Amino acid sequence: MAEILILQTDSRATALLIRALESRYRCRRISGVKEIEALIPRGGPRGCILDLSDPSLPMPLTALRRLRRQHPSLALLMAGDFSGREMDLYYLGRVSVDGVIRLEESPSPRQIREAVDEALAARLAEMVVETVAHDLPPLAQEAVRWTIEKAESLPRVPDLAAAMGLTPRTLLRGLRAIDVTSARTLLLWGRLIQASHLLERPNETVENVAFRLGYATAGTLRKALKHHVGCSPTTLQYRGGLACTLGVFRREGLRRTGESRKRWTNARSSRWRMLSRTPGPR
Repeated sequence: MAEILILQTDSRATALLIRALESRYRCRRISGVKEIEALIPRGGPRGCILDLSDPSLPMPLTALRRLRRQHPSLALLMAGDFSGREMDLYYLGRVSVDGVIRLEESPSPRQIREAVDEALAARLAEMVVETVAHDLPPLAQEAVRWTIEKAESLPRVPDLAAAMGLTPRTLLRGLRAIDVTSARTLLLWGRLIQASHLLERPNETVENVAFRLGYATAGTLRKALKHHVGCSPTTLQYRGGLACTLGVFRREGLRRTGESRKRWTNARSSRWRMLSRTPGPR
């Protein structure tokens, strides 16, 4: 299980968060920023839930910015009562907070889990895009970010196109124009990247990861990793997990293969020949 740190002075809010998350995450209650910075180098926590609205909590925005800058892999979420303080959400966005849990709306345990899941996925997506940004134009960067963030919801190509404000055909043409692999393949890699990230967690099982990402069985996920990444989940963990998958993604997953380029070129040439033979109006 991934570890989530909870920095809250309200005991009721803390209990609510722990009850909602304990089935999926290992929750640790902490008392201050120094404790966060002491735990992060050990590689344990993946996220931290704070309440900056509490005046008794000694964590100004400057400390939050420093935490984000020094530990970019840590997902940061805010949990608190934001009624009458909606402008605070704007300032939180400026310091790259990954998620917000509005306790005044009485969220259900499922909604709290989804908020944390989405925040961790958003932080992972941001890190991946930063890693491959110089290889990709903006359209592909946004597509990669979205496929990783939404990997657990089993999105389809129309979903990706709609999220980017495009039709599936326009998205296909846009990716081809910048020599990036198909939207369907990007969705596949979004799941594989997310799977590799989840498998890095201590005591995480292939079966659980496969279930979360919509694979029919653990064997199906093993085959997908073996086919596309080149190694089994066990070997993947030994070779570096996410870093290994990202290396293969950058070398082989981002660009269309020579064979796919050839098919696209041949199809376009055939269409042009067909149109050139079509008699014009008389």
